[in-house]
Amino acid sequence: MSAASRTYAVRFAQLGALWAYSVSQPVFSLLDGNPEFLVVRGATRTEVVVFAVLLAVGPPAVAVALEWLAGLVSPKAPHGLHLVFVGLFVLPLALLVVQLLDASAAVSIVAALALSALVVACFVRWRPVRLFVGISIVLPLFGLLSFVLGTPLVTEDVSGANVQVGKPTPVVMVVFDELPVSSLMKADGSLDSVRYPNFGRLARSATWYPRATTVHDHTTGAVPAILTGALPRVGALPRLSDHPVNLFTLLGESYEMRVHEEVTYLCPKRYCPRPQAPFLDRLTGLYGDVRVAFLRSILPDSLAEGLPELTDRWSGFENTDRLLAATDQGDVNLIVANRAHVVKGIADEFVRGIRPHEPTATLNFVHFALPHAPWHYLPSGQQYDGTDVVPGVTGSEAWVDDPWLVEQRYQRHLLQVGYTDHVLGRILDRLVKTGLYDRSLVVVLADHGVSFRAGVSRRPVVDENLADIARVPLFVKLPGQRDGAIDERSVRTVDVLPTIADVLDLPLPAKVDGQSLLLPGVSSGAVQVLSRTGELVHGTVAELDREQAGTLRNRAALFGEGADSLYRIGRHVELLGRSTRDLDVHPAASSIELDAESLLADVRTSSPVLPARITGAVDGVELGVENELAVAVNGRIVALTRPFRAAGRLRFEAIVPETALRNGYNRVELLSVTGSGTTTRLTALGHNER
Repeated sequence: MSAASRTYAVRFAQLGALWAYSVSQPVFSLLDGNPEFLVVRGATRTEVVVFAVLLAVGPPAVAVALEWLAGLVSPKAPHGLHLVFVGLFVLPLALLVVQLLDASAAVSIVAALALSALVVACFVRWRPVRLFVGISIVLPLFGLLSFVLGTPLVTEDVSGANVQVGKPTPVVMVVFDELPVSSLMKADGSLDSVRYPNFGRLARSATWYPRATTVHDHTTGAVPAILTGALPRVGALPRLSDHPVNLFTLLGESYEMRVHEEVTYLCPKRYCPRPQAPFLDRLTGLYGDVRVAFLRSILPDSLAEGLPELTDRWSGFENTDRLLAATDQGDVNLIVANRAHVVKGIADEFVRGIRPHEPTATLNFVHFALPHAPWHYLPSGQQYDGTDVVPGVTGSEAWVDDPWLVEQRYQRHLLQVGYTDHVLGRILDRLVKTGLYDRSLVVVLADHGVSFRAGVSRRPVVDENLADIARVPLFVKLPGQRDGAIDERSVRTVDVLPTIADVLDLPLPAKVDGQSLLLPGVSSGAVQVLSRTGELVHGTVAELDREQAGTLRNRAALFGEGADSLYRIGRHVELLGRSTRDLDVHPAASSIELDAESLLADVRTSSPVLPARITGAVDGVELGVENELAVAVNGRIVALTRPFRAAGRLRFEAIVPETALRNGYNRVELLSVTGSGTTTRLTALGHNER
């Protein structure tokens, strides 16, 4: 080997080691600590190997290649460029250290650059430092090998169970996501059939279990529990090898299977082949998502602002779907078509798959990511910009202490539950039209709930939100059942598989933790939910009843009951529906900047998207967070909201009813509301231009 080759080999070793310390090894550790990430994506071993090798070797190799090219221009250039790369490759590690300072963006950047420069100075001055860096390439190589060989991935295939179905019956199973049963209830605990007519329609011919509870606070544990009848195990992944005996393997040999799994991989490939995107697209998507997750892990909060949120998503972090950036209706329709493909595409495919004259031995299963966040659906199925400009959830998945911000997200959740009801209606219509509904076993439930309490965890289960997370909808319509019933027993989602087995006269080859709901007296006096962190949160049925009753009272006080009351939130609800021409409105030396001003200039009410979420900033006036604001559309007040501060500006947001918008230009005015009753004073803060 020539001297030049040895020099570049040493430089590659040095950069490779620094890159590993700063980037590749932290990424491998991040993925090792979240093994569900690759499983849920359905990543293959080849995909992981290529990803890991390119991540670990690619950047150092490119850097050394650039140094070699620089050497063709000037003999001294490679050395200087090498020091630049040393500083750049150390920078991510410096940012991680600076993260501890919790400083402003400017201070964080200066501190990280200074720390990187210090490392470069040590690298230049002391030969032992250079030797240590070069030799330590061995550790990253070992880490790369360990990651590639040790990463758990999906198991694609396994033989079905050797069991005989005694009473073949069509089975239709619909699993919704992040839906507490309280969201479907009125204040008295009954089903709100006016706001959610299709859930009410289902309840009229099915048995509703209002005290049903999940056994896990996360989809990757909750859905496998439903499909296996077994309580979740700490460390188990949502893949076939961890749950070999499940609904799909039990019925696979004797049933025609139409299965749509959203997050889990429990159905064997032989029964449920899954279409895959091209390898390059999957690899590119993996790199993009890992990049966002890594940056969020190393950047101080002051520098992470503006990065996509990772909350409860498994992929598509970079696809933020910002409708606010669209410049015309064509852009909007394209964005919405891409965003709606997953949910609406699965709904369309599932509904089409329910055919007339179905074979008796047929399983139709679907897991919808509805009404799961992000919330961007109106009950009609039309959409609005669902990205979150407003700070609402902290990095620890807890709501902020501002009740108003939480209430606005609760409103959006309930509106999306309305769309969930719409999807359920499509499924019921299809089942009735094809003649399958009456003779089928139909099971509709949710995997887990969600909580909306200021200052309390949104999704991870804790004592304060146990009822919101644990209590989920569960409806079971037996073959031939015509009359609805309410079963007040405290049952669990692990009881679903044994119930299906009971109806089908299907022997279970292994002991399960659940019991058939058809057996009398099956009820649990205590409730326990396993958290994603491995902790069990306990409560009694009586405690959950009290906690849920409080949730129902608070929600009814906020949003009322019925179809249109979701838009009637705020203190001065008497102003809603009033014409601004009939009110005494005072001028102010202020202005507003609407985020979706271009969309409001040319609305198409039949479009897949409506600018129903009005967001923007107010300039030239001082408002406190307790000030109420009124949003008027086309001269009529249709929403109330409050201001908040974000990125140094006074901002606001409000959801307006679809009926408030009209084709063409829509004038949006923002007014400040002070006082009450006869002393109420309205001040015009600004409006959009035509």
